[in-house]
Parts: sequence; C-alpha cells; structure tokens
Amino acid sequence: MEVSGDLSGIKASQILELKMLSDYQTERQQLIHPQILSSLIRLTQLWNREICIYLSRGGVLIASAVGKHAAVTLPPLKGRSQSKHLRCLHTHPNGVPTLSSLDYSALTSLRLESMTAIGVRQGELTGFQLAYHTGDGNPLVVDLSPNNWQEFDYYESIPDPYHSHNGRKKTETKPEKERAFLLALQEADQEFNEDLEELAELALTAGVEVVGQLVQLRRNGQSRSYIGSGKLEELVHRLQETRAEVLISDDELSPAQLRTLEMETGLKVLDRTGLILDIFAQRARSREGKLQVELAQLKHLLPYLTGQGQALSRLGGGIGSRGPGETKLELDRRRMRERINLLEKELRAVLQHREIQRRQRAKSGLTVVALVGYTNAGKTTFMKNAMEQAGFRSDIPSGENKLFATLDPIVRRVQIKPALEILLSDTVGFIRKLPTKLLRAFLATLEEVQQADVLIHVLDVSHPQAIQQAETVHDVLGQLECQEKPIITLLNKVDKVQDDEKISKLAQLLPYPIPLSLKRGDSLSPVWTVLESMLE
Repeated sequence: MEVSGDLSGIKASQILELKMLSDYQTERQQLIHPQILSSLIRLTQLWNREICIYLSRGGVLIASAVGKHAAVTLPPLKGRSQSKHLRCLHTHPNGVPTLSSLDYSALTSLRLESMTAIGVRQGELTGFQLAYHTGDGNPLVVDLSPNNWQEFDYYESIPDPYHSHNGRKKTETKPEKERAFLLALQEADQEFNEDLEELAELALTAGVEVVGQLVQLRRNGQSRSYIGSGKLEELVHRLQETRAEVLISDDELSPAQLRTLEMETGLKVLDRTGLILDIFAQRARSREGKLQVELAQLKHLLPYLTGQGQALSRLGGGIGSRGPGETKLELDRRRMRERINLLEKELRAVLQHREIQRRQRAKSGLTVVALVGYTNAGKTTFMKNAMEQAGFRSDIPSGENKLFATLDPIVRRVQIKPALEILLSDTVGFIRKLPTKLLRAFLATLEEVQQADVLIHVLDVSHPQAIQQAETVHDVLGQLECQEKPIITLLNKVDKVQDDEKISKLAQLLPYPIPLSLKRGDSLSPVWTVLESMLE
C-alpha cells in the first residue's frame, strides 16, 4: 500500500507504521478495524494532520494519504470503477467529527460506498459521522459516539443504492450460504450458454447461492480484466445490487485477470478450476483423495502468489478455502514448492501400492471394466445395480443427483455369470474445460481407466447437451490415451426422453449403444451380453 499526500517532516518509521495497517482486515459488519482506528488516532495526534484511508468492499486497506491540519487530498484511485465499492474514512484533528461539503461532494462524484469523518482531540476519539451513498442523491447520515460505534453494524445499515431512501435503516437477514455471482464469455454464435448453466450447477454443488450472472461476447473480452471495461462497470453495479460475496468465472483466469477482478470488485474471485477443486476437497474421503486434492490446489494457486495483491485475503472461510486451508496457502513460494514435492512423493508411493494391487488382480485373470462418463451421468448407480442384480449385497451408496458425487475410485469383484466374473471400477466423472494439469494431479484415480480392459461409457441421454458431453468424455479419454480401448455406451435415463429419434441419433454416433434406465432398475443383461462378445 502506498502513502500519498504531504509527508514532509514525517519520519520514515511512522510512514511504515501507516503502511503496515494494510495487514489488518476489517470485517464487513465493522466500520473500521479497532487496530487501524487506534493507529490513525495516535498518528493524527502526533502529526496534527488529517489522515485519509480507503477500505475495499472486502475490508482491505488499499490506499492512504496525509494532509494538512484542515484538509487532505484523497488518495488516487486505480481502476475506473473501483471507487463504487470503497469506503473512505478520514480523521479530523480538531476533534469535530462533521462531514464537510467537500466530503459530500466526493461521496457523490466518486460514488463511494460511504464517507466517514473521525473526530480526534488530544489523542482521544470524539466520535464519527458517516454518510452512505444512496440512489436518490440524498446521503444517509449516521452519527456515532465513542461508546456505541463498536455495536454499529456497517453492513446491515447500507441502503439500497438503486432505490430511494426512506430514512429507515435497511434490515436484511444475511443468508447462511455465500452469495455467488457468475461471469462468463461466450461466442457470437451461441444462443444458449451451456457452460454457464453448468457453472451454476457446480456452484450449487459447492454449497453457494447463485444470485446473478453476467455474460459478454468473447471477442469483447480483455486480457487484463477478462471482460471489457464497460462490462466491468456493469458488473460492479450488479454485484452491489445482488450483494454478492464471491465472483466465479467460467474460464481459468490468469494471475493478472484474477488480481484485476479482485481489485475492481472488492470480492473474493474464483475461476472454474478453483471451484471444481473446492468441490473435490469436499468430496475427498480417503487419504489418497485428500493428497490429490491438496496437490492440485497448491499447483493451481502457485502462479497466483507473485504480486497477487488481495488474493490471499479471500481465505477467510467458505468456498475456495477448503482443502489445504489457510495456513498452507500462506506459505511462500519456496515452502509451497517443498510441500508440492512432498505430496508428489507420497502420491508416487500410492501409485506403487496401486500397481501392486493391479498385479495381484492380473494374476486372478479377471477382466477389468471401468465406468467412465460425464459427471452425474449415473456411473455409481450402474455399479450399485450391477452388484445387486448379480446377487451381491451392495455397499455402494445410492448415486446422488449432484456433480462429482464420487471422487475416490471404487473397485468391486462382480460375478455376472458362472463363466463371467469381472472387476468393476467407478472413477471420478469428467467435465468440460477440465485442465490437463488437473488430469495429471488425479492420475492415481484415473489410472483405473488406463489399466482397464473394457470401458463402459455411461451417458445421460436426457441432458440437452448429451452429444457435447459424449464428445467431452471421448476427448478426455484421448488425453489419457485410452481412446483405442473397447467401449460400450450405456444410453442412460431413457425414461426421461420423450423423443425416441434423439436416442436413435445418439445410438448411430456412439459405439455399442445400449438404451436403458438405471433408476428404473432395467436389467443389465444386454450390457453383459455385449461384454461377453467382446471378450471372446
């Protein structure tokens, strides 16, 4: 954080003290962090000058300035829309906490979220006067004393900037779930953005409430800020209107894009990969799964550490902070690489253990069949039905109607017929825009697919994007070098499809298609018949 203004006659150590206040983060409901206030009062008394600071929407102190006794020039703002979610606080060495006409003018012209005057006399706090920006141009003014300011809830008192203020405080129950706003780019010829719909499903799976979304044509996007400058201003308005707490991008963001979006919006920002990893962190149950998730998260975060700005401040809990946790994410790059190397070593040991298990299975001579498919297509339900129809008591939990319900691989021995016994494995589901580095991180899980003799591709034919999902699965199999393996295609959820022609078209495009409904409990005999013919 830079300190601007009139710094003549001020010791370098005192300026450093002011800079170090950026280490404290003000909670959303707080007017100001008590430690920041204490230091501002002390320095104001020491210098007999006004001190002005900007707090971002996330409570981070991002700029400060020092002025003469009765005036201070506001710190320069970087980013054309940044001021729309900033609160400005400044001290009055004369002890009078009253906002001036210039303060009200700055509040309106810069469209700040709020402007606060802090009265300081002889090193003591005399009070606050706070003005909120409102939609009708008449600021909401609140006076606070030294005795009651800590009970004041800054967040709950923010008026709606898009409606006229009626003189009463805005009362709103803060939701338990984090409020997420979605952001995406799309091609000019796209009438429906299926990626954004899928992103909304991912967000719901991660446990957040989607409160809005914004889409821009990809050709109008910018390398620095992901979206164009005009759209960025619209985004800030929408975030204020919906009171979103986290911004989720549909594409993987560069460090510069993530930093820009965080600075411009004042919110925690996640990209699609970070969101998927957050879900994986929730789903991981085994030691192997947790190792893979932590490794993937650290590798994903490593490029963002240099000059990331506010990025690490988003780890106050909630979406995007699961997995390694705050203590690990605050490691410097060197210690982070050391942790990555250690995790890779542990995972190599896991791979060696799995290799021993595979050799033992190979000695049995059993055929290995791996279930693959898009996430939430019905793979776990297939495994459960296969065991039950074969007369085994299934220990597989019923498949959940959510993305990535299964993360850790499951392998079961199933005797289909007296002459047909197989090893059936269920693996993590695939999804669009799955980065190659994510595939490499989950190699221990996906090796079940690579080592399989036959693949059963479970496809949700009722999904509007069934063809695109099938293409995604085959693309991922290509990355795993498994596209030459024999594949049986299970056209699942036919009970939800009214148009038989759609099923017929899919059957013509995919290898060994078998239409049925797993939820309805259809017999899997057609699948085993095709499998037997493949093995002969």
